[in-house]
Amino acid sequence: MKKKYNIIILNNSTQKNYSLSINKFSFYVLVSALILFLIFSIFGLFRFISPHAKQVDYNLMQTYKKETNNLFELVNLDSIIANSTTVKKYLNLTPNHKPVEGIVTRGLSENNKNHNGIDIAATANSPVLSAQEGMVVFANLLNDYGNTIIIAHPNSYYTVYSHLEKAIVNERDYILAKQIIGYVGQTGNSNGPHLHFEIWKNNHILDPRDFIKEYKLKDVSIKEYK
Repeated sequence: MKKKYNIIILNNSTQKNYSLSINKFSFYVLVSALILFLIFSIFGLFRFISPHAKQVDYNLMQTYKKETNNLFELVNLDSIIANSTTVKKYLNLTPNHKPVEGIVTRGLSENNKNHNGIDIAATANSPVLSAQEGMVVFANLLNDYGNTIIIAHPNSYYTVYSHLEKAIVNERDYILAKQIIGYVGQTGNSNGPHLHFEIWKNNHILDPRDFIKEYKLKDVSIKEYK
C-alpha cells in the first residue's frame, strides 16, 4: 500500500475542516515548488535592494536631474547657499563671450540716454552667438531695433542682440554659451550691417566692453565711457 499524506485546512469562521490526500511523490513535488518559490522570492528581494538595483535608480534620477538643471536660471541662484559644484558654476557665470566677430564702432552714450549698448560692425549674415547660456525671453521685431533677441542668464543678467537679419531661436528656448542664435543684418533703424549688443543686470545698463576684452582692443568708437 502506497504511503499518502493528508493536508488538513481548518476554516476558523465556519469551523469546517478540509482535507487533501496526496501521494508521496506529489507531496515532494509540492514541497519542492514551495522551496523554489521562496528561493526566487528572496533572490528577487535582494536584487531589488542590491547596489546594482540602486545604481539603476540613481542613474535614472541623474538623467532627470540633468534635464531639470536646464531650469536653474528660473531660480534666484544668488539666494542659494550650497556647496554643489554645479550651483557654484552657475553663480560664477557672466555674459563674457563675444557674440560676433567685428569692430566696435559706437559705444554707450553719456548717461546711457540714447544708446544703451555697443554697435559691432560685422559682415552681413555673420553668425551671432549667445554671450552665455540662458533662456530666450524675447525673439521678435522691436521697433527701431529690428529683429531682436533677448536672453535671460543666471545671476540676473540679460543680453540684447538687435538688427538681426533673422533669428533662429524661439522664446523659451534654452541655449548654450556661444550657440548660434541668429545672423547679422540691418533691420530696424540701421545704416549698415552690424550687431547692436547690450548687457543688463538688475535693471542697470552695463558696458559689454567691461566683459569682453577683445571689444576694448577692437574699439574705434568715440570714447563715450570711462
